[in-house]
Amino acid sequence: MAASLVRSSLRVLSKRAVPSLPLTAARIAPRASIIANVPVRAFTIGTRACFNTRAIDDELVHKLDEEILYEKSNDEPEQPAFIQEFLEANSFKLEDKPGMDEVTLTRTFGNEKIRVLFAISDINNAAEDDFADVPADDVEGDEEDAAPVSFPVRASVTVEKDGKGAVTIDTVAQDGAIVIESVLYYKDGKLATEQSAEADWQRRGLYIGPQFSELDEGVQTLFERYLEERGINTALANFLPDYVEYKEQKEYLQWLQNVKNFVSA
Repeated sequence: MAASLVRSSLRVLSKRAVPSLPLTAARIAPRASIIANVPVRAFTIGTRACFNTRAIDDELVHKLDEEILYEKSNDEPEQPAFIQEFLEANSFKLEDKPGMDEVTLTRTFGNEKIRVLFAISDINNAAEDDFADVPADDVEGDEEDAAPVSFPVRASVTVEKDGKGAVTIDTVAQDGAIVIESVLYYKDGKLATEQSAEADWQRRGLYIGPQFSELDEGVQTLFERYLEERGINTALANFLPDYVEYKEQKEYLQWLQNVKNFVSA
């Protein structure tokens, strides 16, 4: 699993665009004397290029097919056992829609509704910092010999009580630990989870609370225990990166298939 994770991360890095020249450089006018001595060459687009696009399309489809076959050879045909084991042991329900970036875990705790929201894009955002120094031998070597690779996954934990509002605790899961970044209270619980432009606009104007690290250490510790009691613990911190890796691979394979179907149509 670590090898496929590193490969997907390197795949992300290869997509990063090469920076263009600074805008100021583009604005510098060349000397008139130089311009006068440089012959101007006219470029034309012949009719031959207009009718040769199918060959490029076919070549692209062939390359996409090769990538699909490679990814399928490393793909797990069925859902990995770790997913069901985690859900059963921690009373979470998983909401994962194919083609969507965000994934949700939900459960109840007494009179509380708990939602954990995370995104698979974190594997892309963390790729440059977390995998830039991974040796090439680790990528191509035996998966069993590869050292485990971890990356941070941001998770927004919302605890809601009917008629009492909600708190959203922003966390980062990495290396088996849940680190709290901030705690935000919503008087209206629906505002904490509603996905709409209006709700997003209202959230922007709210007081987001103090920096968590600036709180009294005793308060920080009790907030950590508050989350642990509700299943936001080491098991979740280990589950999130594994699931992000699993889903990212599934989505990438489907993306390849969709693009191939479009180009070949």
